[in-house]
Amino acid sequence: MKEIIKNYSDIFITSSSAVVMCGQYYLENIVGLEPCNLCILQKLSAQAVFFIFLLKIISPKFKLIFDLVGIGVLIFGASASARQIYLQNLPANQLTDGYCDIPFEFLFNMYPFFDALGKVFQGSSKCAEESWVFLYLNIPEWALLFFTSMILLLLLRYFLINFKGQK
Repeated sequence: MKEIIKNYSDIFITSSSAVVMCGQYYLENIVGLEPCNLCILQKLSAQAVFFIFLLKIISPKFKLIFDLVGIGVLIFGASASARQIYLQNLPANQLTDGYCDIPFEFLFNMYPFFDALGKVFQGSSKCAEESWVFLYLNIPEWALLFFTSMILLLLLRYFLINFKGQK
C-alpha cells in the first residue's frame, strides 16, 4: 500500500484533476451554467493543480517545489469552495451586494490583484445560488471534497514516506 501511494499518487491527482476539468467543461458548455467569480477561482485552481502535477510527472527534478505549490493551490481552491458553501448557507437578508455580478476579468483589470481577490471572496447573492446538484452535493461541495481529498492524499504520502523511513 505504501508503494502504491508513493509511486502513483501524482498520477492519481493529475487524472482526478482531469476528470474535474472535464466536469467543469460539461457544466459550463453543455449544461450551460454560468460560473460566478468564486466558481471561476475554483475552476482555475483545479486547472492549476492539473498542470502542476503533470509537470511534476514529466519533470520530477523539482518534486518538493511542485508539491509545495500544488498544496498551496489546493488550499486556495478549498478556501474558495468553503467560502461559497458558507455564502450558500447564509440567510438571503445577510448576503451583500458584492462583486460576483461584475465580470471576472473586468474586476481584476479594475482593481489591484489582492484587492480584486478580496472582492471576489466577499461574494454576493449570485455566489449563493445552488444551480446544480449531484448525489445531494452541489458544485462547491464537490469542489471542496476534491481539494481536501487531494490535500489528504499528499499529507498521507508524506507521512508514509518521511516518517516511516520509506525514502
